[in-house]
Amino acid sequence: MTPTTITIPAATAQEGVFTMHTTGKYFLLTATNGAFTVITDKGDEYDFSETGSGFGPTTLPFGKLTFYNAGAGTVTLTFYVSNSPIKTPDVNVNSTVNVQQAPIQNTLAGCAGAGENQIVKVTGGGGGAIAIANPGTYFRSAIIIALQSLDRAANTGNVYLGAAAAHQPITLTPGDTYTISAPTGAKRDLGNWYISADNGGDGVVVIYT
Repeated sequence: MTPTTITIPAATAQEGVFTMHTTGKYFLLTATNGAFTVITDKGDEYDFSETGSGFGPTTLPFGKLTFYNAGAGTVTLTFYVSNSPIKTPDVNVNSTVNVQQAPIQNTLAGCAGAGENQIVKVTGGGGGAIAIANPGTYFRSAIIIALQSLDRAANTGNVYLGAAAAHQPITLTPGDTYTISAPTGAKRDLGNWYISADNGGDGVVVIYT
């Protein structure tokens, strides 16, 4: 059985991603220098930080694996993929590993805290665009509310939202809300989202995790 070694790029403005096509039902990690997440093309998601861990069998064979690195340095890892159970001494790993599918944590006690945050951003009016936050303000889900402050002060006019400084095509009337979500295993950056307004002091409240 032949191992595969890959390097996931470091996270910069966006999360480091490495995608490869490989077919199997079992995955076994034998070496890594950092934490990472792997998602199959069937939507199964697994977090890894230690060698000798893995998953399988999946309900259906996967045909593609996408690796995500949220750290500031590259992550190099070696792993095996197979349609049959992977056990030592078939592979080069210094421990006895029974590969099994990670249990799904679907109870309140088994879920990790998401870490809610909220910010306020107001414009100077005149249609000039400003970023909602500094670059690197990452989120998985954000609710954008067209308000001037956390105490529900209403905007006097419309606020415009977009993913570029040049164009904000989404119109938010006073009190409107807009939700932005990232795909499973990915994240977005509030520093890449911009607002503008006709009236100075109008803005948004953002609640994000």
